[in-house]
Amino acid sequence: MINKVKTLLKGCALAGTVLVGSVAQAHPMWILPHEFNVSTEEGKGEWVTFDASASHTIFGFDKGLPLHTVKIFSPDGDSNYIGSYFKGHRRSVFDHYIDQEGTYLFKGQRPLFHFTSYKSGKRDTPKRMMANKQQAQARLPKNARDVSTLLIDLTSSTYVTNNKPSDAVLATTGKGLEVKLVTHPNDIVSGEEVEFQMTLNGKPAEGVEIEITPGGTKYRDDRSSIKLETKADGLVIFTPELPGPWLFLASKQSKVDTPSEDFKLSMRYITFEVQPE
Repeated sequence: MINKVKTLLKGCALAGTVLVGSVAQAHPMWILPHEFNVSTEEGKGEWVTFDASASHTIFGFDKGLPLHTVKIFSPDGDSNYIGSYFKGHRRSVFDHYIDQEGTYLFKGQRPLFHFTSYKSGKRDTPKRMMANKQQAQARLPKNARDVSTLLIDLTSSTYVTNNKPSDAVLATTGKGLEVKLVTHPNDIVSGEEVEFQMTLNGKPAEGVEIEITPGGTKYRDDRSSIKLETKADGLVIFTPELPGPWLFLASKQSKVDTPSEDFKLSMRYITFEVQPE
């Protein structure tokens, strides 16, 4: 079930309410700054523009995303939601003025939602609905079987550094599934080893599925994705060879026992840049 749900959920809008209903329409989602590293003089700043979309071709434009949940974490510890943005049919765009020295985090959190799957009919046809366990009970057919409800928690993030990297926005909270960025996301170089660590409620997370894909899949027969699964130490170690922007996805399903869901699926997208050697 997890593979089917993960594929479907990649097409969800970052802050929308519609679940794409077929695997063929599913899309990974991302926020892409036009500059990951900028250099400004003291007392001056620079505007950086960002694209956001969901697409099979990584960093190609396909479906624009609502962005009102995107939050900006500044190097000094301040945080604010983005101001105005443009949502088009194929991409969304916003700008931000970078004037503090250090690293900024741009993070979008999709509101938590539920996804219930079941089988019904003589042929055990798989079906699904956007509903938690209580809501689904009122809508399920009498012959529904293999009923299971997921709670989905999805975020998409990226980082921009002015002058020199800082670590304040890299701090984890100790809650839920998180990516501990051992290697700074704005200091990744092609051919050099990168180390991240997956944690769950502050502890190393085993069994997290990882997929790391370089941009430009439109121009390759092979997507060149790196696929890993974390062990007991939660470490993700890889060596990117292609310069340019990459998309990182970490996902983990955990069994829970609540009145609203049976499982929780957490998905973490991060866009980062690999600099040439």
